[in-house]
Amino acid sequence: MKRIIAILAITLFVLPNAKAQLFKVFGHDIGFIYVGPKVGMNFSRFNEFYNTYEDFKLGLDLGAVGEFGFTNRFSIQTEMMFFSKGSRDADFGKIKMKYIGIPILAKYSFKLLGLKNVYAMGGTYANVRVFGEWQDATGQTSPLGPDMKKYEWGLGFGFGAEYPMKTAILGADVRYYLGITDIHANDNIKTRTSSISLAVTYKFDMVDIYFKYFKKNKPEESGDREVGNKGPKGLKVEQRN
Repeated sequence: MKRIIAILAITLFVLPNAKAQLFKVFGHDIGFIYVGPKVGMNFSRFNEFYNTYEDFKLGLDLGAVGEFGFTNRFSIQTEMMFFSKGSRDADFGKIKMKYIGIPILAKYSFKLLGLKNVYAMGGTYANVRVFGEWQDATGQTSPLGPDMKKYEWGLGFGFGAEYPMKTAILGADVRYYLGITDIHANDNIKTRTSSISLAVTYKFDMVDIYFKYFKKNKPEESGDREVGNKGPKGLKVEQRN
């Protein structure tokens, strides 16, 4: 688990400084790479926990997004997120947890109700808890003990829309995350998390930046690649039909 997270983290954060690589079919470039920040909020809860802590708790999301496109419709999006979640109960207080998470989602873009850049996505995620505490109804806190596991994975589904800006792509989406693993170490207690997240992304076209800034003095190597706002023919989000 730690090795997978480390590899994905390095891949995600190295991309902005790497030379963008495109696929070539019959001598033409296809594919795209978008990278950018993400910020949002989530409403999370425990599905089961002694029949308590079933109320939603508000948390914050902050991280980075990397989207790897194969066609003008299909792409894979991965993220490195730092977020807080948990659950609360009117009588027993709150359980607060902070995680580092990596979702990997398949994304399909299409038109809907006159909107050109709508998409649906689905996939899996893995989370590692880096902090956890219980706050009782009086406000006193204590750390979560070994009976609460630090790792979890589950499934994620969502939809959203994107709007092309001059230098980037602004997007917003809604997701539902359903925990599959039991995060409670006691075999007699089954505790799984679920959450709804709302987030905004601002993604830069790394291939476009590469051709614009790193190959601006080498026009003979760019072929039929169009730089600037036009980008790769047929694959920029504003050109999806």
